[in-house]
This record gives sequence, C-alpha cells and structure tokens, in this order.
Amino acid sequence: MISLFHCFKMAIASLKSAKLRSGLTALGIIIGIAAVITVFTLGSSFSGYFEEELDTQGSNYIVAFSFQQDLFYDAQVDIVRNTPGVTGVATEISRTGMVTFANEQRNFTIYGTQETMMEIWPMPIYEGRFFSDRDNYAVVIGRDIAREEFRNDIGLRSNINITFFNSRTGEQVTETFRVVGILGSDETSLLTGGIEDTYIFIPMHTMQQMTGIESYAMIYAMTDSRETINETSNEIERRLARSLGVSERDLDDPEKIPFMVMNQAEIVDLVGTLTATLQMFLLAIGGISLVVGAVGIMNIMIVTVTERTREIGTLKALGYSSRDVLMLFVVESIIISTIGGLIGTVIGIAIAYAGASLLGFPMSVPYSGVLFGVGLSILVGVLAGAQPSYRAAKMDPVEALRSI
Repeated sequence: MISLFHCFKMAIASLKSAKLRSGLTALGIIIGIAAVITVFTLGSSFSGYFEEELDTQGSNYIVAFSFQQDLFYDAQVDIVRNTPGVTGVATEISRTGMVTFANEQRNFTIYGTQETMMEIWPMPIYEGRFFSDRDNYAVVIGRDIAREEFRNDIGLRSNINITFFNSRTGEQVTETFRVVGILGSDETSLLTGGIEDTYIFIPMHTMQQMTGIESYAMIYAMTDSRETINETSNEIERRLARSLGVSERDLDDPEKIPFMVMNQAEIVDLVGTLTATLQMFLLAIGGISLVVGAVGIMNIMIVTVTERTREIGTLKALGYSSRDVLMLFVVESIIISTIGGLIGTVIGIAIAYAGASLLGFPMSVPYSGVLFGVGLSILVGVLAGAQPSYRAAKMDPVEALRSI
C-alpha cells in the first residue's frame, strides 16, 4: 500500500505539471470560500459592534410607543415610574414647527422631552449643555441645523423663534428660545448615523403649553438591572394595559393593544435575528459559488483521469492497487480545494477588513468561521473528487495500457 506522504508527493508533482489547469480549478473554491469568510467576518464584527454601540446609547432602557393620539397621559407615566425596577422615566412628543433665525424660516420636527432623557438615551453634546426641567424657553439643536440649514451659523446663546399650531385654540403660537446646547460628535456612530445632528429638543412643559397637547407619544424608562429588564418590561406592559382597559388575555394579540413596549435586550435580539438572516442569505450565494467550484473540480478531475489513462495503467502494472490509485486522485482533489480554501480565506478576511474600515466599525475575525471555511473547502474537494477517483481506481490496467 502506498504511503500518504508518497501519495502527497506524486499529487503535488502532477499538479505542478499543469499549473494553469490547477489554478483555474481552484478558482471556484477561492471565490466561494472568500464569500463565506467575508460574510462570517462582517456579520460577527457588526453584531459585536452593534451591541457595544447599543450599550453606549442607553442604560437598560424600555420604550413604550403609542399607536394612537390621546393614549398616554401623566397617569400612565406615573404607572411606569412606579413599576418595580424602574429608576428613571422620560416622555416625548413631536410636532412640526417653524424655526425662524435671522429672518430665515425653516420647518423641522421638534421634540419635547425632559432632562432625564439624557440619562436614559445619552446623546453627544458638541457644545453647551442639555436643558433642565427648570428651563422654560431653552432649546438644544443638532449641529447640522446649527451649521448648514441657515445662511448664518446658530451658536450658543443665539435666539431663535419657534412657531407651533396650537390644537386647542386653533392659533399659531410663537416664542423666542435661547440656544443652550448643540448636539453632535466628530465620531459618527454607524448605529445612529449622526442622526442627533438633526434633532431639535425643547422642554416638555413648554412644548405642551405651545401646542395644547397633553398626551405623550412615547414613554422611556430606565431599569436598574440588565438581568431583569425583560421582567420589568413585561410588568410595564401589563400595568399599562390594565390602566387602558386591555385585559391580560389580550396581551398576546397585537391588534387589541394600542401600544407597544420594547426593551434594549429585545432590540439586540431583533438585530441579531436580522443579521443572522442576512448572513444566511449571503452564505447561500457563497454556497452557489462553492457548488460551481465543486462541479469545476469534478469536471477537471474527469478530464484528468481520461488524459492519464496510460499513467493509471502503468501504476497498476507496477503493483499499485485500486485503493492506491483512488487515494492518489482524492489527495489531488483535496490539495486543490485546500489551497483554494486557504487563498479564499485570506481574500475573504482582506475584503472583510476593507468593508469594516469603510463602514467604520472594528473587525473581529471569528476563528470558528475560518475553520469552517477551510473545512468546507476540504469537504468539497473530497466529494468532488470521489467519483473521478473511483473511476480511475476501477480501470482495467490492460485496457488502460492499450489506450493511446
């Protein structure tokens, strides 16, 4: 029986004698494995980056969304505030308002909230500060609005006029606000995309006074523990439902609940599910490339067996068994696919690094994914080379030596 080392040397010599053919055979494997490694690496890197960024965006937060107007009032806010495990609460409403600065007018979505919002959902302050609940006509604006929307830059302590339509009186209400803070950061987060640069915040009580709105669109809550955030979130949902006349048996029917409660852990899980789904889709594309590569290896190996018929006959005449011939061709197939897998892995990591750098998040290489990719390439080589190798092993040596 031929030794594995001797078989390996003969396979290498055979591949060297047909470098171009061997390279083209490995090309399909290279493309497929590169796609698989790129997807694995980018997916793993993005998931880790997203979780880290989400941790910096809030402190174990829970958000209750209202699907209709006039649903959340102070009574519901107090219910959330008094739920065990809740350490802070903030509310939010938004309306379109007209901002006037230096005789220029622009319409923006303006948000009313409290100072506790910065504890629950921290936003980067580029200049100045966030307003306090004691402020009446203070405004915090995004850097894009301050620097790009008007001909003149809006700076700290600048005065701007904000006009709302008051739904209670049916009249327009205009007040002068002093800019106390500008939101923004030189390091743009992939998660938020610099969205804080486009916000305008004013105190909630001032917003309600000017618009005549007493209800809230959202209630934010901060919990004291990440471990109990799901239990706290569920309890908030039950208490809000009870206060709004929704029975507990209807909590599992989204059509019967006029609000939705989500927490930080659920958002992480949702993004993880979306990322996994996208990875599976892209892996399927990489799998198609691997199938094409496998077919290429099989075709080339079949051609190789045909071309080397006399060599196979000579080997058998010299005493090589059918098992030796089988091993020789299988090893050739494995070498081609392994080399293709290694090259594809390097290319995949390089593409993933370039993609991560372009998107602005750190890259982490999942070594399990690298091992999976190389192992998959070897498996493809074994499967693709099995049939041609078996065909070569079963050749009759006399008939093989007669071939020209």
